[in-house]
Amino acid sequence: MTITKSPKFLGGYSLYHKNLIRYIKENHQNLDISWVYFGDKNRTYFKEGIKYFELKSNKLQSFMFLGRFILLAKFFTKNYFDVINTIGGPWTFLYKKKKGQKIIHTFHGTTYYFNKNHFKRFNLLQKILFSPLLLISLVQERPHKEADKIICVSEKVKRQVKNLYGSELKSKISVVRTGVNLKNFKLRDKKTIRKKLNLDLDKTYGLYVGGGGYWTKGLDRIINLSKEIYKLNKNYRLLVIGPDLKKTKHLINEKFVIYMKEVERKKMPLYYNASDVFFCMSRYEGGAPTLVVSEAMASGCLLVCSKDSEQEIIKDGKNGLIVEEFGKIDSKKILDVLKDKKKKENIIKNSIKTIKEISLEKWGEKTMNVLLK
Repeated sequence: MTITKSPKFLGGYSLYHKNLIRYIKENHQNLDISWVYFGDKNRTYFKEGIKYFELKSNKLQSFMFLGRFILLAKFFTKNYFDVINTIGGPWTFLYKKKKGQKIIHTFHGTTYYFNKNHFKRFNLLQKILFSPLLLISLVQERPHKEADKIICVSEKVKRQVKNLYGSELKSKISVVRTGVNLKNFKLRDKKTIRKKLNLDLDKTYGLYVGGGGYWTKGLDRIINLSKEIYKLNKNYRLLVIGPDLKKTKHLINEKFVIYMKEVERKKMPLYYNASDVFFCMSRYEGGAPTLVVSEAMASGCLLVCSKDSEQEIIKDGKNGLIVEEFGKIDSKKILDVLKDKKKKENIIKNSIKTIKEISLEKWGEKTMNVLLK
């Protein structure tokens, strides 16, 4: 039983659960799987063996903090599931756990620390105006008081959960790093893939995948860094996939940027393969690695991540690069590695070796051990 965003959403939460469901269908065929999400109407339907519950949510319920949570609590009161795997919220305190039922809370990050991190960028007036966000986020992901187990996707998230809710936890916290599908994301011949995607064979390509806007995952940092790289290498291009053009046009209006609003999920492995560098410049990330980082590593990209994204599996100069200046110094650091063929190959080799330890199969097995045992 999973609660998350719409199955059409291609962000981290939905992809995480789709990967988990894929593993369950291949290895636990006796389990019935349901997916609950908010949408435009109330309906129940089956697709590829999964039962979907779409709960109608109007604008008022979306705006009101407790509106959707009351809706969820009512739904679970009327419908029984043996295991509820939730990302949490106050609905769990409006819902009385049923006899024989398990509630598993999965933390992909903590909203409180995410907001607190971004508050560093605010001036005094903004901090005062947005301070209620911190109070709201304290309860936004609060685990159910009778949660059986809690899954955290990194050691950092585990520490943060303990700091926020430690005194209330009665269950064991497990760290299960997010796995990657090594059948889809793997090394392929770069020249062949670039021809297939109509990309220049002689260019140096960087890659960014994610949303945009003020809470962007470090796109502003990547653009600043890319400007410096472009000054040193006119053959450099940055592939930008995913962000809303209206929110990011002021950032990506650069000669070296190749913008794509959407790429089919099945084609994403090819863009990792075609790229030389993958950038993860977030100011806050829960996963370590995040899903896109693990996909890039498995595909043979040179990973460059910000220090404050805290990708715990990355060691600077060994299986990736860690930067924090986002300017001339870091641009030279990246280009020096790209020019040093032996060093680059060693880093990528170590990167692939690291990510194989958290394959989809290994991750799925660990997650199911928490969910079912």
